[in-house]
Amino acid sequence: MHRAGGPPRHRAPSQRSRAVAARARHASARGEGFGRFAAVTILSLIPGAGLLAAGRRRVGAVLLALVAVALVGAGAFALTGDATGRALRLAVRPSDLLIIAVAVGALALAWCLTIVATALAARPAQPSTGQTVLAAVLVVALCVAVIAPTSVGIRYSLIQRDLVTSLFADSNGGPVSGAATPDSEKKDPWASTPRVNMLLLGSDAGADRTGVRTDSMMVASIDTKTGDTVLFSLPRSLQKAPFPTKDPLHTVWPDGFNCGDVCLLNAVWNQAEQHRDLFPGDPKPGLTATRDVIGEILGIPIDYYTIIDLKGFQSLVDAMGGVDVNVPRDIPIGGGKVDGTNRERPITGWIRKGQRHLNGYEALWFSRSRSGADDYDRMRRQRCMVSSLLDQTNPVQLLKKYPKLAKVAKNNMSTDVPQQDLEAWVDLVQRIQGGSVRSLPFTNQVISTVNPDFPAIRAMVKDAMAAPTATPSPSATSSATPSSTATTGTGQAKPDLTKAQDFSAVC
Repeated sequence: MHRAGGPPRHRAPSQRSRAVAARARHASARGEGFGRFAAVTILSLIPGAGLLAAGRRRVGAVLLALVAVALVGAGAFALTGDATGRALRLAVRPSDLLIIAVAVGALALAWCLTIVATALAARPAQPSTGQTVLAAVLVVALCVAVIAPTSVGIRYSLIQRDLVTSLFADSNGGPVSGAATPDSEKKDPWASTPRVNMLLLGSDAGADRTGVRTDSMMVASIDTKTGDTVLFSLPRSLQKAPFPTKDPLHTVWPDGFNCGDVCLLNAVWNQAEQHRDLFPGDPKPGLTATRDVIGEILGIPIDYYTIIDLKGFQSLVDAMGGVDVNVPRDIPIGGGKVDGTNRERPITGWIRKGQRHLNGYEALWFSRSRSGADDYDRMRRQRCMVSSLLDQTNPVQLLKKYPKLAKVAKNNMSTDVPQQDLEAWVDLVQRIQGGSVRSLPFTNQVISTVNPDFPAIRAMVKDAMAAPTATPSPSATSSATPSSTATTGTGQAKPDLTKAQDFSAVC
């Protein structure tokens, strides 16, 4: 009670009131402390910045300096010299790819440890249970944000290393057929090699077929100085193919592979397999004989080969997301005779005429369908498919799908390009991208497949390998079937089919 006439008395706060007020002050402090903790911890995504804000100035400054140096180095790498070429050359060195994978993993771990150290340095003095849980969730989320992209880098590095070591042989015997080996003392690894000829084979080996037959046969002849490339396509039905004297089958067929329509060019592989005793120590007599014969037909050495089987081609197109092709007519899926019989396979579908987006299965049948067509129509469609795939290659999209593409290449392709030549091939591929690509298919409009004139074929090859603007040699045109001065019904000059034409115009 108050005393009459006097001022009221103030009662001292009770212990309970003081406790409530203290809890309120601590809760407010914890709220402010946790907000600062979260901000500083998030700042640790820039290594060193979070530690600097948390009061660990010396360590934070050192880390920030290292980050700055790394960024300057990356910028210099990207902006000076041939950054793309350097990156590609790095991508074909197995030892460097392993180092990159380990380094990226170590970097991700160190980065995550920096986030944890920042969180410990900035943690509130008296966090609540809920705040402790939230802090742990934040740290884990930041570590995942760092590790996720770096894990992609590690995965791609290891996939690329596996592909390089699996697909390309580690040869200690030097380059194949005189092709160049990278030399640090030479600016141009191809300086002493004017041309490189790559044999490209599509194999139709399968469960329903006996042996291996080369369904598609092309040779890419590359000018190593300019990157200008000519593709020579040979028909599978070519007869009387000559075996060079160095090939063991020359003793069996000294006058060429001549026994009528059974001895076709695509049967050379199996012929060699049937005479394996003539190829002692050779694990691939079919490939050796096919390579020798095609080189003899064209009159040029075959330096390298690359083979892809039909399953691999289908998977390749699917991995690329399909391909857009101008289909010239309705193409049957299925059809054709069963090997060794006159029995026709059923037609199970159609690829309709017009501009179409084809999946791998459809692209395969577009390229090899024989029903209602001859080998020359197939050759044209195969060249059209290759041209369409090259035109639609998107580096960004291919990078996204690279694991699938690498798996396809590893399981369905083979080549004899050795690992020590890969860096030189990086330079050459870049030149090819800046050069022209022309095509010379040896169809029945250019040669006779029953009685082929091989000297004329070699003359046409020699002429085609000259620069695109070079004057055609008389010897190459002497046996031309169509005249270069012939005209169409509209008065336009017909192309001389004995000359290499722009590859992009094939579709």
